[in-house]
Order: sequence, then structure tokens, then C-alpha cells
Amino acid sequence: MYLRDRVIVLRKDPYREHDRRYVMFGVEHGLLSAVARGASLPKSKQAGHLEPFSEAEVMIAKGAAFDKLAVAKLVPGSAMRDVQRATSLVAQTVLGAFADLVIRLSRPGISDERVFALLKELVEALSALPSEPSADRSRFVHAAAMLKLLDLIGFGPAIEMDDAQLTTVLKFMRGAALSDILRVTASREMLQNASSFVEDALTQAPLDVEPHGVQTIRSYVG
Repeated sequence: MYLRDRVIVLRKDPYREHDRRYVMFGVEHGLLSAVARGASLPKSKQAGHLEPFSEAEVMIAKGAAFDKLAVAKLVPGSAMRDVQRATSLVAQTVLGAFADLVIRLSRPGISDERVFALLKELVEALSALPSEPSADRSRFVHAAAMLKLLDLIGFGPAIEMDDAQLTTVLKFMRGAALSDILRVTASREMLQNASSFVEDALTQAPLDVEPHGVQTIRSYVG
């Protein structure tokens, strides 16, 4: 049996001698994991289509011990095609941290197209930057993406507080596009305070409780 999906690659890890295990997030099937046989070999045809943060069309074969990546093809014209070359080291660090968070907060068998769209939005926003973002601004956009993710899975924190300026910034983080958030004008202290608020909210979220607002995935089809 097989499934087909459009995915964003979140991580790749060595698996056995010449294989790689890929963790992906799909439009229709959510969190996916599959092994690509021979992907670490120079002659591998699939490896170039499966770099982290790239967008690909995949077909995955259901297996008894592990699922196998049967077909992988980079999406033509995707803004993420050259993400490894186009983004700065700081931006790639943000993407890696957010990918790890998506893996941590996602459950296999749950589908949410909005999470896929958020991942794609973050990659496109960071890859389009003309210069290296500062550490504070990188932390800020990562916090904004985290806040949006918490909202999507049903654990978004309340942001009304006595500090009117911080409340305004947090509302902006919640509602604005990530490309706009990267360019917001704010003091270093405000960027740090807003980032700290979201990071604290993540540590306090009851993530062991079943999240809301998601759908069960489709079954494998033959």
C-alpha cells in the first residue's frame, strides 16, 4: 500500500550503511517518516530532492519494519528549491529549531494543512532576506512562528496584559505575515520581551493533552 503527498522535509538522519531516514510534514498526512534506500550514495537520484526545508512530491510504501520512500520529486518552481544556498546560517538555525518543534508537537496520524502552510511561510520569509538577520530579530521571528503554531494546535496563550505595548506587539506577532514580522520596527528590549513571553508560554502549555482543531489523516491507499 502507498500514500502520496506534498511534503516539506524537516530532517534527515543516517540509517544503516547507505540509507537515510527522512522526517517530513505533508499537506494531507501530517508528520511522516520514511527511509530512502541508498540515499547517502553519490549516485542517489532521490537525495537531491530531499534536502531539509525543501518541498517535494513523495510516494511512500507502507512496510512492516519501516516505511520506504519509493518516489521523491522536488516541486518545480518552489521558492524552497535553493533554500540551503540562499539562507544565512542564522536563518537555517531558526528553520532547524522550528522544524524540531513541529516534530515534537506533531503526532503521527494527524493532518493540518495550516501547519504545512506555516512551515512554508517561514522558509520563504527567511530565504528572501537580503542580509543576515540579527540574533534578536531571528529569535523574534522564531517566537512568532511558535506563537502561530501554538494557536493552530489549540494551545495559544492569552496575550492581554497590563503592558499595553507588549500586548500590541504580541497581537502583531499573532496576526501578521512572517515576512512583515521580520521587518518590524521595535526596540531590542521589546523584541527580547516578546520572544521571552512566547518561549515561557511554550514551556507552560499542556502539550500532553490532545490538541484541538486537527483532522485524522486518510488511510493508506493501494
